[in-house]
Amino acid sequence: MYSASTDKQTPPPDAGKYIRLGIIAIIGIVIFAIVGNQAVILSMNFTEFGDQFTKPLYYTLVSTIILSAIALVRINISGRSSIFWYAINTAIGFLGKSGQQPISNVVPSFRDYKLNSSQFVIWQITKIFLFGAFFANIMFGFAAMSFIDGNYLGIENLPKLFSLPFVTPDTDPNYAAENVVPMIPALVILIPPILAAIGLRLVLYVGLHRIINVITSFLQDSNEGKPRYLNYVSTIEGIIGIGIIWAGFNLFFTDQIDYNTRYVIGGTLVIGFALIAFSIVDRIRARVLTHMFKRDVYIRILTIIAIAIIVAGVVSVNNSIADAKKIEFLGPYTAQQIGVNRYLGELNNVQENIHDVKLTSVSPNNIKNYVSQNSDILDVIRVWDWEAAFAKLKPEIGLIPYVDFEDNDILRFNNTLYWTASMKPILPTSVSLENRWYNEHLVYTHVPEGFLTLEATDGQIVDSGKFFKQREIYYGEGGLFEQTWSGYPNSRGSTSAELGGVSYSGLGGLDVSPPLSWIFEPNFLLSFPAESVHIMRYKDVHDRMEILYPYFLYDLFGKELDSLPVTDGENSYWLIPLIIGFDTRDVPWSVGNPYLRLVGYALVDSYNGDIQLLKTGDDFFTEMFASQYAEQFQPMPAWLEEQIRYPVELFNWKTEMYNIYHVTNVETFIQANEFYEIPRGLDTYYVQAKPPGFDKTEFLGLLSLELRGSQGRNLAGYMVVENDLTNLGNLQFYEVPLNSTTKLIGPTAVREALDRDPEFAQLKTLLRNPRIGDNILYRVGAHDVYFIPVYTAGAGGVVAQLGTIAAVGAAFNGEYFVGLGDTQEKAFEAYLKKVSGVAGTVTVADVDYIELDRDDRIEIIKSVFRENKITVAEPTSIQIPLSFNEGEIFFFTENDREETIEFLSQFIDDFVKPMSDRVFMWQEENNLNIGTIFVKDGISEIHYVSIEVGN
Repeated sequence: MYSASTDKQTPPPDAGKYIRLGIIAIIGIVIFAIVGNQAVILSMNFTEFGDQFTKPLYYTLVSTIILSAIALVRINISGRSSIFWYAINTAIGFLGKSGQQPISNVVPSFRDYKLNSSQFVIWQITKIFLFGAFFANIMFGFAAMSFIDGNYLGIENLPKLFSLPFVTPDTDPNYAAENVVPMIPALVILIPPILAAIGLRLVLYVGLHRIINVITSFLQDSNEGKPRYLNYVSTIEGIIGIGIIWAGFNLFFTDQIDYNTRYVIGGTLVIGFALIAFSIVDRIRARVLTHMFKRDVYIRILTIIAIAIIVAGVVSVNNSIADAKKIEFLGPYTAQQIGVNRYLGELNNVQENIHDVKLTSVSPNNIKNYVSQNSDILDVIRVWDWEAAFAKLKPEIGLIPYVDFEDNDILRFNNTLYWTASMKPILPTSVSLENRWYNEHLVYTHVPEGFLTLEATDGQIVDSGKFFKQREIYYGEGGLFEQTWSGYPNSRGSTSAELGGVSYSGLGGLDVSPPLSWIFEPNFLLSFPAESVHIMRYKDVHDRMEILYPYFLYDLFGKELDSLPVTDGENSYWLIPLIIGFDTRDVPWSVGNPYLRLVGYALVDSYNGDIQLLKTGDDFFTEMFASQYAEQFQPMPAWLEEQIRYPVELFNWKTEMYNIYHVTNVETFIQANEFYEIPRGLDTYYVQAKPPGFDKTEFLGLLSLELRGSQGRNLAGYMVVENDLTNLGNLQFYEVPLNSTTKLIGPTAVREALDRDPEFAQLKTLLRNPRIGDNILYRVGAHDVYFIPVYTAGAGGVVAQLGTIAAVGAAFNGEYFVGLGDTQEKAFEAYLKKVSGVAGTVTVADVDYIELDRDDRIEIIKSVFRENKITVAEPTSIQIPLSFNEGEIFFFTENDREETIEFLSQFIDDFVKPMSDRVFMWQEENNLNIGTIFVKDGISEIHYVSIEVGN
C-alpha cells in the first residue's frame, strides 16, 4: 500500500567510495608485492651467500652511519633548530591562515623556532635512517673498519700535505716518493668522503641555516618597521667568508701543484678571512647602526678586488718568467709529477733493456741448420688470429639455435696456445611469446658443451673435452645467464624440463618453499602451490661477483673486464681478475691518473657458482682485503700456474702510463719529444716468445710502441708482460735507441712492405681478396721478424683457410726482406735467403723514408684537386654504364708523394678540366678511385684513375 514511508526512495549507493577503496586496495597490493618481493630476494641472498653477502652490507652500514653523522647530526642542543621541521611547521601555518594576511604574519622567525630536547635528539637519529642511504660508500666503510683495527693508512703523514704548496721541491722525484706516496692510501679512500660530508654540513648548517635565519628575521623586523640591514649583511659576509675559506682549504687537496698554487691558496684564504673580519666588525656595529655606510661597501669591494688583482698579477708575472725559465720554474714540480705517476703505474718495477737492432745475414750453407736451431720459437708462432679462429670455430655450433658465441680467448695448455671460445645460452627466435617464460626459466638453463678449442699455431680444432672435462656451463657470461634466473621443482624426480633432459645436481642456488616461492615468482602460486622450487640466480659471473664483492672493478675504461675459462682437469672455472681502482683527484701531482692495482683473482665454478679468492697483490688495499676476507682466500693451485694470465686491461694501462712517465729527465719531459704511443689499431698479443734475455719460450703479452708525433712509423721499442705465476705481471721494455742506424719498423710499415713485395703481389692475385692477419713481432735467433698469416677467407666466410705465411724483417736499413711459405719455418727460411742474397728480389726503400698514415695520404690526394679548384664528391659507390680506367699508381710513403702528385696533375689536365670542375672519389678495398663523368652520344661515361693506399 502507498504510504509516506514507502514513498521515500532508497538513496543510490556511493560508487565513488567503493572506487576509492578499490584504488587504495590496489595500491596496497602493489606496494606489498614490491616490498615483499624485495624482502624475499634479500632473505634468499642471506640464506644462499651468508657472510659473502652480509659483509658488504655491514661496510655500507658503517659508512652510512659515519658519513651521515658528519654531514647531518647536530650536537648544538641549546640551539635545537631544524630546517626540516621548521619548513613543515611553516607549511601547516600557511594552510591554516587566511590568504588575506601578510606573509610576515604567517612565517615565524627561524631564530626563535626550537625543538624540545627529546625531539631534537630523536630527530638527529632519525636523519641517519631517512637520509643515510645517500651517504653509502662501501669503500669508505671498509677503510674505516680497517682504521679502527689499527691500520692508519698513512693518515699520520697528512700534515705534510699543507706544506707542499709552500715549499719548492728539488728536481728529484724522490721528494714526492718520500712525502706524497705514504699518504696516498688516506687520500684516495678516507679523505674524499669526509671532505664531501663536511662540505655538505657547511652548506646546510652554515649556509642554508643562516640564510633562512636572515630571511625570516628580515620579514619579522620589517613587520615591526625596524629592519636591521647591517646585521643581515654581516651574516651574509660570514657565510661567504666561510665558504671561501673552505674552498681555499680544499685547494690543498689537488692533483696538481706548481709555482702559482701557493699564491692562489694564500689569496683565497686572505679573502675569506677578510670577509670574516668584516662580518665581525659589522656584527658589532649592528648593535648601534641599522644600515651600512656607502664608504664601508666600497672598502669591502675594493679590498676583495685588490687581493684578487695582486694574486692575478703575481700569477701572470710568474707565468711570463716561466715561459723563458720553464726548467727552473716548472722543473721541480714536473719532477714530482713524474715521481707520483711512476708510483701509480708501478713503473719503477719495469725492467728496461736496450734493444740493439741489427740485420745480420746467415751463411747460405747454414740457413737450414739455423732454422732448425730456432725450432723452439718457430714451432709456437701464433699463426691463427682471433677472426680466423672465430670463423673456423663458428661452424662447430652447426644448426643449434639455442647457443651463441660469447667470447674467444687465447689460453695456454701444456705449453701450447689455444683459442678457446665460450658459449652462452640464448632463446631461439622460434619460441612463441606464450612459451617464453617456461623456456627462459626451466628449459634453456645452461650450455651443454660450453667450450670449443682451436690450436693457435696449426689451426686444428681439438676436442675441448681433452682440457675441459666439465663442459656444462650453468654459470657463465652473457645471454640468458645475464638476463634471467633458472630453476626447477624439487619434485621433478627423473623427469626434467632442462635442455637435453639433464637434471642439475650441483650445489648452486637454493631451495625456496611456499609462500616465499609465490612472492618471488607469482607463477609458482598456481604451478607449484605446495612444492619447493630450486632457484639459481646471478648466473652471469660478473653479476655474481659484483653483488658479493662490490669493491672491485668489473668494467674498466668502458669495457667489461675479460674473464678466462680455466680447468683443473675435473672442474671448469672462470678466472676473473680482481682489480681495485681509486680516483686520485686529491693526490698532489697525480694529474688525475687513477690508482689501479691487481689484488688477485676469483675462481668461479662454472657448474656450481662457488667462488674462491686467490691473492697475488701486495699493496695497501690487498692487505686490508686479505685481512677482512682471510677465510675466503685459498692457496694458489699448482694447476693454474700455466693457465693464469695477467689482465690485458691492466697491462695496457701500465703501458700507457709508461709511454709518458718513462721520461725521468725533467727537461726532456717538458720538451715532450720522447713520449711513446701505441700504434693505432694495435692490440696486445698474447704469444709464446723468447725475447732477448729469455732462456726459453714463455707465455707473454706483447705491445709495440712508437715515438709519439714521429712521421716515420718506426718502433721506439716494445713492452712485454710475463704470465708465468712466479713472474706474473713483470714488465720488460725493449728500447730501440733513437740514434740507432738500423730501425725497427712498425705495424704500418710492415703491412705496406708486404703489399709492395713482388712475390706477394702475384700471390695476392691468385688468392682473390685475401685477408691479412695479425702482424706479431718475434725474436728468432738474432732476427726481429714479423710473422703475418694470410687467409683465403675472412671472418665472414664459412671456412677460413690459410693461404700463406709471410715473414717480414723488422730490422730496416733501406731494404724490406719478405719471405713467404706454407709454414712459419718455410717463411723464415725464405726470409733468411733474401737477407743473405741467395734468393729472390728485395723491396728497396730510401733509408730516409717517412711513412704516412692512410688518412694523411688521402688528404694529400684531395689537396691536389682543391689547389686546382676542383670539387671532390664522395659517393659510396658508382654505377655508370661505361667506365674507363686511365691509370693506376700506389701511394704509401713520403717518397711516393711527388710521383703521385704528377700522376694526378696529368689526369686533371687530360680528363677533368676539359670536361668538368668536379670529380668523384670512392673506395674499393685498398684502392682509392677518382673519376669524372661526362655524356657522349647520350651515354654516360666515367674516366677514372686508381691509387692504392692500403688498408
